[in-house]
Amino acid sequence: MSVQLNISAEELSDKGHWLRKFRKAKNINTLQLMVSNAIDRHYKSPAIAAAIYLAECQREREMEQGRFLDR
Repeated sequence: MSVQLNISAEELSDKGHWLRKFRKAKNINTLQLMVSNAIDRHYKSPAIAAAIYLAECQREREMEQGRFLDR
């Protein structure tokens, strides 16, 4: 069972929202699964897809630098 929260489209199109979610990923495989799931849910909105992509790129850079679970 999954829990769906009512989150505004404005918040979903914010990179910070996705970055906070993606920081829970501890390895690149988990991050890829999280991104794939997010894109599957929000592919119809270009603004949200762009925010997901930007957050993914930033999180990958953080992982390369060894930063995990930062605020």
